[in-house]
Amino acid sequence: MKQPFRAIVIDDEPAARRLIRNLLGDYSHVVTIIDEAGNGREAITKIEMQKPDLIFLDIQMPDLTGFEVIEKLSYRPNIIFTTAYEQYAIKAFESFSIDYLLKPIKDERLYQSIEKLKQFGRLNSSINSTGLQEIISQLKAPPKPSALSIKSGDRIMLLRFESIVYMEAQDKYVYIYNTENQKYLTDQSLTALSEKLPAGFFRIQKSYIINKEKIKEMHKHLNGRYLFIMDDKSLTRITSGRTYHDEIKEEFGL
Repeated sequence: MKQPFRAIVIDDEPAARRLIRNLLGDYSHVVTIIDEAGNGREAITKIEMQKPDLIFLDIQMPDLTGFEVIEKLSYRPNIIFTTAYEQYAIKAFESFSIDYLLKPIKDERLYQSIEKLKQFGRLNSSINSTGLQEIISQLKAPPKPSALSIKSGDRIMLLRFESIVYMEAQDKYVYIYNTENQKYLTDQSLTALSEKLPAGFFRIQKSYIINKEKIKEMHKHLNGRYLFIMDDKSLTRITSGRTYHDEIKEEFGL
């Protein structure tokens, strides 16, 4: 029996890395995760040291893009890109035996990548470094948005991420609160909004997403929950959901 592909998952969002781990649980006979990296520089160090057969590589990270990581590597593993930007899901990658997964990653699409990986073999000798460099030079990740677009009638308001303290779901709507406790209504769900938010935002229960930069205090609460006191005008107090206990512990290193 062939040994599983040794893989490193590279993404600046812990939740994204956790999702890939969970999805790969059904393919443990094909891929085993040996490590993770939360930024580009950490990824380069771990790839060069551990020489994995495969990396799951996020294109957009705060320090280096996925393309810049590849440029700096002397060791070339198989690569499966992960990206929320469909313009990067280009067929050109396929000529270099590189696959891509659009976020949010679906199990059926991951299955296709795994099948493709099995066909190519352990190391990808078909990668043409010169041709890949040409693609890399043409593709630059778009700057991360700095604001959230909210429609209000015919108007479109831009709420700067740094001004948002938390988001609260109520029935079919979501209210977005800023540091002055002003609130803005949107008909987008928390799940839809979370796909547009930068890494600084974190879901602590079914009805709340908070801005980690706007946490004033955290306290342990009853039944494995946590109390968050937010740094806004009213010092808003939000209690986490019990089912989010493990994720909160991991996110905040508790």
